[in-house]
Amino acid sequence: MPRDSRTGRRPAAAACHDAWVAVEAAERVLAGLDPEQQRAVTAPAGPVCILAGAGTGKTRAITHRIAYRVVSGEIAAGHVLAVTFTARAAAQLRERLAQLGASGVSARTFHAAALRQVRYFAPRLLGGRELPELVESKTRLVTLAAARAGLRADRIAARDLASEIEWAKANLVEPGEYPVAAAKAMREAPYDPAKVAEVYIAYEEMKRARGVIDFEDLLRAAVWAIEEHPDVAAQIRAQYRHFVVDEYQDVNPLQHRLLDAWL
Repeated sequence: MPRDSRTGRRPAAAACHDAWVAVEAAERVLAGLDPEQQRAVTAPAGPVCILAGAGTGKTRAITHRIAYRVVSGEIAAGHVLAVTFTARAAAQLRERLAQLGASGVSARTFHAAALRQVRYFAPRLLGGRELPELVESKTRLVTLAAARAGLRADRIAARDLASEIEWAKANLVEPGEYPVAAAKAMREAPYDPAKVAEVYIAYEEMKRARGVIDFEDLLRAAVWAIEEHPDVAAQIRAQYRHFVVDEYQDVNPLQHRLLDAWL
């Protein structure tokens, strides 16, 4: 739309046209939703929790809420970060949002969002050094760590040990704290908890020696970058001002700490 050459402002008619287009777009987003979904979608800005059982359109309500606020002009798509737990779910969120006219919203898994941020800030945080290689599967390293701890772990046992280490790290449990934490959580460890702690220690030592990190380290790095570097925190919070978490009930303590840091 052209602007007034004297004032630099757009004509009132143009502004009214844009407002009408936004209203029509918002109405299209609401079309087909049941009353409860519409309540969730149009709820005022601020913390909103959508409680619904499986198959009741929870994700539909979430995507339509984001789209409703974007197409109505209430928020900018680039200021939204929607996080979920699988790459497939994140791709579905992006596809649905694009269909609703809200392309430009960032929809990623926790790990993908953390990786993107840590990679971007790595030159600043690591003094020019590159981000360490990311280990996508713990099993091989855990097998070697088990051998160092005096255990002969087959593939199944190594996978079970890797799951225990992953659980501990996701719950912010350090190796020395594992036996007590596992007992409190009534974990069925594949070996004596003290032995699992030994494997956990050896695993962490081997990672450091090889200069690699795992997915939990990546989340912790993102938390550290925000909590310990005010300039990084300010830049991330300037970019992302609205957060949406799909399947929030599945958030573990480490992911929750990252979400708190983002907020």
